[in-house]
Amino acid sequence: MPKPHQTARAVALQALIQVEQGFGYSNIVLDHSLEDIGLNRRDKALAAAIFYGVLEKRLTLDYYIVRCLSSPGRKPDPMALEAIRCGAYQILYMDRVPDSAAVNETVQAVKSAGRAQLAGFVNGVLRGLVRKKGQIELPGGDSLKALSVRFSVPEDLIKLWTEGYGRRATVQILDSLSEKPELFIRVNRARCSAEELEASLKESGAKMCSLQHPQYAAVLENCGAPQGLEQFKKGMFHVQDLSAQLVCRALDPRPGETICDCCAAPGGKAFTLAQEVGTEGRIYAFDLHEKRVGLIKEGAARLGLDNIYARVGDAADVLEGVIQADKVLCDVPCSGFGVIKRKPEIRYKNLESLQDLPKLQYNILQNASRYVRPGGLLLYSTCTLNPAENSTVAKRFLQENNGFEPMTIDIGLRRVIEEPENMLTMMPFAEASDGFFVAGFRKKTG
Repeated sequence: MPKPHQTARAVALQALIQVEQGFGYSNIVLDHSLEDIGLNRRDKALAAAIFYGVLEKRLTLDYYIVRCLSSPGRKPDPMALEAIRCGAYQILYMDRVPDSAAVNETVQAVKSAGRAQLAGFVNGVLRGLVRKKGQIELPGGDSLKALSVRFSVPEDLIKLWTEGYGRRATVQILDSLSEKPELFIRVNRARCSAEELEASLKESGAKMCSLQHPQYAAVLENCGAPQGLEQFKKGMFHVQDLSAQLVCRALDPRPGETICDCCAAPGGKAFTLAQEVGTEGRIYAFDLHEKRVGLIKEGAARLGLDNIYARVGDAADVLEGVIQADKVLCDVPCSGFGVIKRKPEIRYKNLESLQDLPKLQYNILQNASRYVRPGGLLLYSTCTLNPAENSTVAKRFLQENNGFEPMTIDIGLRRVIEEPENMLTMMPFAEASDGFFVAGFRKKTG
């Protein structure tokens, strides 16, 4: 049964509160909020637009909001502030929404949340914004403060990128964050050809555009939720971002090889690697949590990939049952600063809370190296843009492991920063979908 008194604005507001309180990543929270809610497709799209828009523009919105408060130094109630952000986003960025509707519907969303006592305050601030929006100018120049307000990225993160990648690359990263992320898929070559999948999707009203590089990668358009497509259910493709597919390309999987994916859930890279090694090859896919291992098994079954052996295992400890592998993928937990376009709330992470990550990442890489056969390859990867988690960890590994040597990474992408040939930083503005990092090592035979 539909939940009572739920409108698009109310759903967006409640979902934003949940993200703010740490109940999960934005995409998971919103998907759950929209389940069985009784909204039509148009209202679901409106809820999603407000939800992601507020997450993406939070700092910019707050710059406007504080100039409409009677007491700027006093922080509003969290519910009121989140509601004002929702209304402000509609007023400032959604031209098709009348200002009056943005104000009135947002006030109603506050009331439906059981906080009617906040309605007058929210109403007053939003009406003040409607009057003042043409008079408020965003700060110009390239100071950290100005860039932070204009791009809605915390100053600490901009400083981190500037020190690590230079000002020019940083501005390009910031520019890329406002681009709508494309939906990338990987054709399941074990089930169909790219041409067959494209023709089948066309009959379903979806559009598939194959990419030249890497092979079997494509962009999917006009499809809604891809999991609802019959072609997805039949295992003809799986969803995988372009940068993640390029990580698999860097590992250079060959038919018949044995590969260990140490941190595999939810399984996208394992699925791609399994298709490349073929029926004579084998993929060991590990994750720390049994539920997430279940996701790998479910995906492998849907895709018809019988060569994936998914098991529970701690990548920083002993991985039971793994023989020496030809190649080992070490895709470690990270801060995620490379996938902000897809999970906009990541930009607001407290950098101090991430200080222990490089130690964990190094321990996982060190442990993973035990499973590489002599002459085999070890690939370290992250989906973040943070030198402390990327190049620093990779350099330390070479310094402390004489049994490995650098392995050149060349997958056809241009390098936008200076770095050793065994490392590659993929930038979201330079031929990659997201910011990823890979470093390659070969185990010596002597």
